[in-house]
Amino acid sequence: MRSVCFFVFVLYCSCLAINMNAQKINLMEILPEQYNSYKVTDWLDYKGDALYDYINGGAELYISYGLVGMTGCKYNGEDLPQITVEIYEMTSSKNAFGVYTQNRDKEEHDFGQGSQSFSDFILFWKDKYFVILTTQKATEKSKEAIHSLASLIDKAIPGEGEIPSIVNALPKEGLAPAGFLYFHHYVWLNAYLFIADYNIININDRTDAMLAKYGSADARSYLLLVEYPDEAEAEAAGKQLQIKFAPEWKTEQPIIQLEDNTWFSYRVKGNKLDAIFNGSSREEVEYIYQSIYK
Repeated sequence: MRSVCFFVFVLYCSCLAINMNAQKINLMEILPEQYNSYKVTDWLDYKGDALYDYINGGAELYISYGLVGMTGCKYNGEDLPQITVEIYEMTSSKNAFGVYTQNRDKEEHDFGQGSQSFSDFILFWKDKYFVILTTQKATEKSKEAIHSLASLIDKAIPGEGEIPSIVNALPKEGLAPAGFLYFHHYVWLNAYLFIADYNIININDRTDAMLAKYGSADARSYLLLVEYPDEAEAEAAGKQLQIKFAPEWKTEQPIIQLEDNTWFSYRVKGNKLDAIFNGSSREEVEYIYQSIYK
């Protein structure tokens, strides 16, 4: 059932992506055709169905965040490992930020508005762009090249995007390093924290959602925050969560222990819903519950 729903979702998003008019960064103006001993051998330009062939199974991630298109290039040189530059343009800065949160394992700020660097790999986001630079092998020349090219792209993107305001509601204490994910399609909630085989809290492209990890890896708790367009939608989503996931929950007892001995809580406040899953103790859930929105 989950795979069928996801397939339908992907087809829908593909149609959206095909009909969008890309406003791509002009790589021929940004990137040098030659960098030291490297030369551009291929320019890349993909959108719509062509992305499936290029990304080879990973297009769904980008399309779920409103992918407009991808441009890039490949650098090659004699006896040098190939370098690939990919610039993904999303429909908004919050979507570029969301893709970044799906890919990074730690928070760095060497490039753009958030980045992560490895010896053979750099990723960062800035404004409505998510950028990846890779080299087939980490050598001194290839590492220098991808860092220099990343810097060029960073400087060439003139503006900065706003981080979704919902991020500010996350309690800082106990939050795992780089331990939150921003999204607005329910498939990503189910991928990281499976609570139902359908869209139990009505997450859609008009909602901002965050899933954050708290505690140690062997005692992980999850905080879900969702901001809806209005209070009525938030109330309806909260009611459905309570009925389907925790029917024993009561207003006068907002923190309860479930049959699997984990602790759970949820609350609707205005147009926002917060829920804590898999709590290892009542005290832990109480702290998170009281710290949200401070």
